[in-house]
Amino acid sequence: MKFIVERKTWFRGKGAEESRLLRNDGTRCCIGFVGKQCGVTDEEMLNRSVIKRVSEPGLKGFPEWMYEMRKIDDAYTWNDTTDYTDQEREARLIAVFAKHGDEIEFV
Repeated sequence: MKFIVERKTWFRGKGAEESRLLRNDGTRCCIGFVGKQCGVTDEEMLNRSVIKRVSEPGLKGFPEWMYEMRKIDDAYTWNDTTDYTDQEREARLIAVFAKHGDEIEFV
Protein backbone atom coordinates (compact mmCIF):
# COMPACT_ATOMS: atom_id res chain seq x y z
CA MET A 1 0.00 0.00 0.00
CA LYS A 2 1.14 3.57 -0.62
CA PHE A 3 1.13 6.12 2.21
CA ILE A 4 1.50 9.89 1.95
CA VAL A 5 3.30 12.05 4.53
CA GLU A 6 2.69 15.80 4.42
CA ARG A 7 5.96 17.52 5.27
CA LYS A 8 4.10 20.58 6.58
CA THR A 9 2.63 18.62 9.54
CA TRP A 10 5.25 15.87 9.83
CA PHE A 11 6.96 15.76 13.23
CA ARG A 12 10.49 14.44 12.72
CA GLY A 13 14.09 14.75 13.77
CA LYS A 14 13.43 16.09 17.27
CA GLY A 15 13.97 12.94 19.33
CA ALA A 16 11.64 10.18 20.47
CA GLU A 17 10.72 11.87 23.74
CA GLU A 18 8.42 14.39 22.02
CA SER A 19 7.35 12.29 19.03
CA ARG A 20 3.77 11.01 18.93
CA LEU A 21 1.47 9.37 16.41
CA LEU A 22 -0.50 12.60 16.77
CA ARG A 23 0.49 15.54 18.95
CA ASN A 24 -1.77 18.20 20.44
CA ASP A 25 -0.40 20.74 17.94
CA GLY A 26 -1.67 18.62 15.01
CA THR A 27 1.71 17.31 13.88
CA ARG A 28 2.30 13.58 13.59
CA CYS A 29 5.16 11.16 13.05
CA CYS A 30 5.27 9.19 9.80
CA ILE A 31 3.44 6.26 11.44
CA GLY A 32 0.67 8.65 12.48
CA PHE A 33 0.11 9.46 8.80
CA VAL A 34 -0.10 5.73 8.07
CA GLY A 35 -2.70 5.29 10.80
CA LYS A 36 -4.86 8.11 9.50
CA GLN A 37 -4.81 6.61 6.00
CA CYS A 38 -5.70 3.19 7.42
CA GLY A 39 -8.77 4.50 9.24
CA VAL A 40 -7.37 4.85 12.74
CA THR A 41 -9.03 7.85 14.37
CA ASP A 42 -7.15 10.89 15.57
CA GLU A 43 -8.69 10.33 19.00
CA GLU A 44 -7.10 6.87 19.18
CA MET A 45 -3.68 8.19 18.13
CA LEU A 46 -3.58 11.42 20.14
CA ASN A 47 -0.52 11.52 22.42
CA ARG A 48 0.44 7.87 21.78
CA SER A 49 4.09 7.36 21.02
CA VAL A 50 3.77 3.86 19.52
CA ILE A 51 0.99 1.73 18.04
CA LYS A 52 1.52 -1.15 20.46
CA ARG A 53 3.03 -1.66 23.88
CA VAL A 54 3.52 -4.99 25.61
CA SER A 55 1.13 -3.96 28.39
CA GLU A 56 -1.72 -2.70 26.19
CA PRO A 57 -3.59 -3.77 23.07
CA GLY A 58 -2.35 -2.28 19.82
CA LEU A 59 -4.32 0.12 17.69
CA LYS A 60 -6.13 -1.74 14.92
CA GLY A 61 -5.76 -0.91 11.23
CA PHE A 62 -2.03 -0.55 10.63
CA PRO A 63 -0.18 -2.81 8.17
CA GLU A 64 0.57 -6.14 9.82
CA TRP A 65 4.35 -5.71 9.81
CA MET A 66 4.05 -2.64 12.02
CA TYR A 67 2.87 -4.72 14.98
CA GLU A 68 6.28 -6.41 15.24
CA MET A 69 8.60 -4.11 17.19
CA ARG A 70 11.74 -5.39 15.52
CA LYS A 71 10.26 -4.37 12.15
CA ILE A 72 8.68 -1.01 13.01
CA ASP A 73 11.50 0.13 15.26
CA ASP A 74 13.56 1.20 12.23
CA ALA A 75 10.73 3.50 11.12
CA TYR A 76 10.42 5.05 14.59
CA THR A 77 14.20 5.52 14.77
CA TRP A 78 14.59 7.12 11.32
CA ASN A 79 11.60 9.39 11.98
CA ASP A 80 12.83 10.62 15.36
CA THR A 81 16.64 10.65 15.27
CA THR A 82 18.14 14.14 15.28
CA ASP A 83 21.31 13.32 13.32
CA TYR A 84 19.94 13.19 9.74
CA THR A 85 18.83 15.62 7.07
CA ASP A 86 15.26 15.33 5.84
CA GLN A 87 16.60 13.94 2.56
CA GLU A 88 18.48 11.15 4.39
CA ARG A 89 15.51 10.49 6.69
CA GLU A 90 13.07 10.20 3.78
CA ALA A 91 15.38 7.85 1.85
CA ARG A 92 15.76 5.58 4.89
CA LEU A 93 12.01 5.52 5.56
CA ILE A 94 11.29 4.75 1.89
CA ALA A 95 13.68 1.78 2.18
CA VAL A 96 12.08 0.53 5.43
CA PHE A 97 8.59 0.62 3.95
CA ALA A 98 9.74 -1.02 0.68
CA LYS A 99 11.36 -3.84 2.64
CA HIS A 100 7.88 -4.71 3.94
CA GLY A 101 6.03 -4.27 0.63
CA ASP A 102 4.66 -0.77 1.25
CA GLU A 103 5.44 2.67 -0.16
CA ILE A 104 5.78 6.01 1.56
CA GLU A 105 5.83 9.34 -0.27
CA PHE A 106 6.66 12.74 1.15
CA VAL A 107 4.82 15.76 -0.27
